Amino acid sequence: MRVGKKYFWTRAEEARLVELWRSGIRDFKVLGKELGRTPRAIEMKLTRLGVVEVERKISSTTTAVTSRDLFTHEETLKILAGALEALREPGLDRLELQRLRILADIAQTYDGVLEKFERWVEIEDRLLEMDKQIKELQQAQTVQP
Repeated sequence: MRVGKKYFWTRAEEARLVELWRSGIRDFKVLGKELGRTPRAIEMKLTRLGVVEVERKISSTTTAVTSRDLFTHEETLKILAGALEALREPGLDRLELQRLRILADIAQTYDGVLEKFERWVEIEDRLLEMDKQIKELQQAQTVQP
C-alpha cells in the first residue's frame, strides 16, 4: 500500500488502527504501511483518539506547546460548523453576527496554521531521522578497517 497524502480517516480506518495497536503493534512505521499513512499521521491519530499519549514540546523563546494544547482539525471544524449553524438563527443582533464572523475567521485561520505546524513537525522528524542515520553511518565507517 502506498503511503501518500490522505487527509481524512474513515471510521473503519480508525477502528483498524486501534485494533492493530491493541493487538501489540507499536511501531508507527509498520502501522503506517498497513494503513497507507505516514508514521507521523499514525502517531497523531492515536493521540487524537486518546489511545496513546504522545507529548511533543515545541521550543520557543516565549512558550512551549504540546500536542495536547492544540485543537485538532476535527475540533476546529466542529467550532466552525457551530458558528455557521448559529448564523442560521433569525434575529441575531449586530454584535452576535460580528462575534460569529470573528469565530469563523479564527477557526479558518487556525486550521491553516495547524496544517503548516503539522508539516513542520513532520519535516523536523525526518531531519532528526536523517541525522540519526548519518551518525550511524559515520560510526560504521570508523569501525571498518
